[in-house]
Amino acid sequence: MRTALISLPMPGEAEQPSIAGQSLAERQLLFARELGCTAVIAHGGGASGDAIALRYAAEGAGLRFQVITNAHALPGAIGSGDSLLVIQPDLLPEAVQALDLLRAEGDRMLVISSGPGTAAGFERIDLDRAWAGVLTMPGSWLDLLTRLPEDAAPHAALLRICLQKRLPEARLGDDILDSASWTIIRGAEAAASHEKRWLSVHLGVVPAHAPSRWLGSKAVARAGAQLLARSWSGLAIGGTALALLAGSIAVTLFSGVPAAAFGLLALAVPLLEMYLALGHLAGAPFAKRGKWHFLRHSVDAAILAVGVLAIDGLWYRGAFPALVLGAALLLLDRRPTRAAEEPLRDRAIIALALGVMSVVTSPEIAFMAVAALCLAVLLFPERKPSE
Repeated sequence: MRTALISLPMPGEAEQPSIAGQSLAERQLLFARELGCTAVIAHGGGASGDAIALRYAAEGAGLRFQVITNAHALPGAIGSGDSLLVIQPDLLPEAVQALDLLRAEGDRMLVISSGPGTAAGFERIDLDRAWAGVLTMPGSWLDLLTRLPEDAAPHAALLRICLQKRLPEARLGDDILDSASWTIIRGAEAAASHEKRWLSVHLGVVPAHAPSRWLGSKAVARAGAQLLARSWSGLAIGGTALALLAGSIAVTLFSGVPAAAFGLLALAVPLLEMYLALGHLAGAPFAKRGKWHFLRHSVDAAILAVGVLAIDGLWYRGAFPALVLGAALLLLDRRPTRAAEEPLRDRAIIALALGVMSVVTSPEIAFMAVAALCLAVLLFPERKPSE
């Protein structure tokens, strides 16, 4: 069994800085969970806001949680046959390279070149290397803590013990310090500066010719930290998007004004993209993309429903052009992305086009015209990578 040791502020100390709505301790918990830890021991004040948030996060992830206030309590909390993961305070550990090294068989200490490492805030070991902020060690070594003062900082004391015991080492590449994934963060100002970079890295670059995704990404980049700090914000944004989709169907059914329905559809798409971006950031960096991306097809379902209701005549007369358009859009989604085709993949653009055309002509002709445009684009051969 592996247990993680995470540091918390002692009573009277300032709270930890946060990155995108989660404290450094919570970010370290995500790293520990990726390494297979089944329990968390927090060293520090157990009644602080950071401690309460860490407890909820750990227990919510199915990990056992315990708070200690001095180093001498650590040996009794961990079995001699267990492994202890030690994480340096103030470290934001998110590098996949570090995970791969620590997942290898046996306990080990991560080190980095001394010059770049100490400049980045890591503790120097000698002229050649610095501790990279994370190590795993056998629980049987923890009895050596009782020889040290009770108020000794556990992570520093455990580092000394591991150096004396010649714990095997694994070296991180110096380039890891240039990324946003392995950084020492001390203070709110440093956290705010790093947060902007963190959001940029995990949101990625969204081209302007994909307007709905671009708008959603820009909105989250500007307000993502505040939104992620409020657990209800994602549900509120996602719920609003789904309410607009349902409203578009209701408007068509009860008022017979398809242009208004398509306007509601167009408003829902950027909100849905905001919700998906927030969902990705909430689990970043270890959660995989795509968990909720099927929700984009709810827009296709709403467009189909509005088409069937808006086109006069028998139901299958309205269903046919709407189904053709839906099939064409799905086929476009399966093609390799090309900048010229990206606006046609954007459901907000499709909804706006249908809304404008349904004002000047009938909804049936609007669906047929937009579907014909999508099918015409599909007739162009896919560009080969060498072209």
